[in-house]
Amino acid sequence: MDILAVACALVATALYCNTLQAGFVYDDRRAILTNPDLLSSTPWSRLLENDFWGTPLNDRGSHGSYRPLCVATFRLNHLLGGLEPWGYHLVNVALHAACTVLVVRVARKVLPERNNLGHAITGFLFAAHPIHSEAVAGVVGRADLLACLLTLSALLAYSAHCERTRSPFPLILALVSSTLATLAKETGISSLALCLLWELCRGESSRKVNCGLTRSRSIGIVSGSLALLVLGRLRITGTRPEFASADNPTARHPSRLTRGLTFLYLPAASARMLLCPNTLSFDWSMDAVPRITSLLDARNLESACLYTALIGASIWTIKTLRRPVRETSLHLVQYPRSMSSRCPVCAGRRTGGCHTDGCRAANNNNNGPIGDCYCAKRPNNGLIWSNGFASRQAAASGVAASLGFLVLPFLPASNLFFYVGFVIAERILYLPSVGACLIVGAAISGCYQIARRHGSRRKGRAVLLATAVLVCLMSAKTLLRNADWFDEESLYRSALHVNPPKAYGNLGSVLSAQGRVAEAEEAFVQALRYRPNMADVHYNLGILQQGRKNYEEAILSYQRAIHFRPSLAQAYVNLGAALASVGRGTEAAAVLRAGASLDGSGLRDKRGLTEAARVQALLQLGALYADQGRLQRALSAYREALHALPDHYPPQSVYNLLGETLSRLQQYAEAERWFQASLASQPDHVPAHITYGKLLARNSSRVLEAERWFLRARRLAPDDSSVHHHYGLFLTSQGRLSEAAEEQLRAAELSRSDYELSMAAASALRQADRLEDAEVWYRHAATLRPHEARSHTNLGAILHLNGKYKQAAAAYSEALRLQPGDATTIMNLHKLAATLA
Repeated sequence: MDILAVACALVATALYCNTLQAGFVYDDRRAILTNPDLLSSTPWSRLLENDFWGTPLNDRGSHGSYRPLCVATFRLNHLLGGLEPWGYHLVNVALHAACTVLVVRVARKVLPERNNLGHAITGFLFAAHPIHSEAVAGVVGRADLLACLLTLSALLAYSAHCERTRSPFPLILALVSSTLATLAKETGISSLALCLLWELCRGESSRKVNCGLTRSRSIGIVSGSLALLVLGRLRITGTRPEFASADNPTARHPSRLTRGLTFLYLPAASARMLLCPNTLSFDWSMDAVPRITSLLDARNLESACLYTALIGASIWTIKTLRRPVRETSLHLVQYPRSMSSRCPVCAGRRTGGCHTDGCRAANNNNNGPIGDCYCAKRPNNGLIWSNGFASRQAAASGVAASLGFLVLPFLPASNLFFYVGFVIAERILYLPSVGACLIVGAAISGCYQIARRHGSRRKGRAVLLATAVLVCLMSAKTLLRNADWFDEESLYRSALHVNPPKAYGNLGSVLSAQGRVAEAEEAFVQALRYRPNMADVHYNLGILQQGRKNYEEAILSYQRAIHFRPSLAQAYVNLGAALASVGRGTEAAAVLRAGASLDGSGLRDKRGLTEAARVQALLQLGALYADQGRLQRALSAYREALHALPDHYPPQSVYNLLGETLSRLQQYAEAERWFQASLASQPDHVPAHITYGKLLARNSSRVLEAERWFLRARRLAPDDSSVHHHYGLFLTSQGRLSEAAEEQLRAAELSRSDYELSMAAASALRQADRLEDAEVWYRHAATLRPHEARSHTNLGAILHLNGKYKQAAAAYSEALRLQPGDATTIMNLHKLAATLA
């Protein structure tokens, strides 16, 4: 057992234990909560046809990310634990621990040395690096974890193939691991490139071969497999998907100089994160990384330093590895007396054996003292020789492998070859961080060896102490960063100083969902101050304003959202509803009709943002026509919605609205068929129970059957105020006033802020001759709408009946103040005057 690897894995596990209590945040919601590919009702074959988010790959709105292996693990999580987040986080932590173990094993291959210092530093840095928080703490980061795990497995398998006389089994394992890595995430395709790099640096052409596999054949097989993977990946996903300009603003900048300088800088910014992960953010889109518009920008120095270092290291590596073996010079290594026991020749001298072959005493022509032992490593003679050039070659191959891990997985996300839909993504750096940790581990180990070689124990201890402090600081930063990923509010607040518009916009949505309306509105306003053209923020602000009945402000917000993004279908739905609320029915109908005509072209989430919104627009249009009494037009809109229903949209609501409209048109037989269809589609659909019961109650011979449907609705939704209200109306129509009063009272108690339910409860109590209780609810209704004359008129009437004449007169007077000349109030006031006379 590799104790070092296990220790590093335990550190990795311990650092991320606090993520097990985290919820689904940010992209997790779309990948898990709304992804139809996780449902057991979806065929497994759909995973091969859809992208990472559950959208068909051939859809114009597809993201283009093809990761069926990762989605399959999400589905297994869903089968075992449903939507409980801790199970998903547990798998991510386990994968990170497994990756840490393999990183240590790769370090042993890449950094060959007698002590384990470089391996240990690499393993502990990888376990504790804060850049990994997004990949491990965010559930969608599993794609990067799987790709890294399988890439490391592929490299280890291929190195075994090179070492074991070209055995075919490790080669097959490497090819399978690489294919699975590519199916986990696109960066996994770099695994075969890493295998080729390993072959060029460490493969031995003179080794005895097995099963006819030579070095050239191995290279041909790996190269052909790499080409097939690339072509297959391109064929599956087709052309690159479109992305919003806000996701990667530089990609659409008109200046080539700006695009070039900025994209040359982004790898340097990523490298800085790997070396000093001080500033981290869940999102780096928009203007989180300001564009470089001039050669005089100081950030160009970072780019120059990065590329100079990479080019210099690459040139040195290539020269060292290409130097012919015949140029190798053998150097005698002097071992002092204290180390002579390690020399087999010297050991033979002490035991009386031969000590003349390969070992000789020093004389005056030697640099060392008399009695020192000089040994050289010769093949198969058991003596120790030192090849200085061989050690440089080993170092060069280690540098090459480390640079390969650092650069090759990052290339697809670099924007240098083709534009991608993000600026910087921290989870993309999970696999490249292996190379960074290898480089840092080798550098620190080299410093330590230099310090010890010069006999300075104090400097060596200082190097070890500094390394321990570095790992501790990384661990502390990781724990703090994991806390940011605990919930969405913490995550978005942590990025307010990095990406204010995106962070404030998302924070406002979270606060709004929590009912913290004032804070949410302030967050939305702040986001728009930084970036006024954010359609989503205008839309969310409109929802907030509409909920507060600030319809005019909501209308302006929805109109701005549509102006900045004409394809935002849901904004049309809400704008139509807001216009209808202020009596602008003609405009509302036009807006809803426009929303219903959108096809969602180019949208990333067509399923969620367009198809459902189109149906909702038609349903809202039908409701508008129904409220206007234009029932035939309402029926036509509902039928159009029925034909536009996508496969994933639940149809029972549309069936129920069709039945209700047909019932109002007195087409009772057809209405009943639609009610039955709604109940067949969803047997527990409560609105269908109510509307079907109301239909049956029209027929005196089916009253008992109607009541059974009302009672079923009440059993299904005992805390739904509308159920009790409609059942109360049914009981009133049957003359069962006492029972009706109880149902209406229950409805009002469940929704004490609902004015109409309070009035209905008061009226039912009055009809049931429960006048004192009726007075309580009339008073409550008057407090809900103190500026409505009807509230005070009804309150005055019940006070009049209860003999509270002075209070009744005051209520009537307030009603007349609010609505002068109201006939009902004046008549009641005359009756009160007659009573007092």
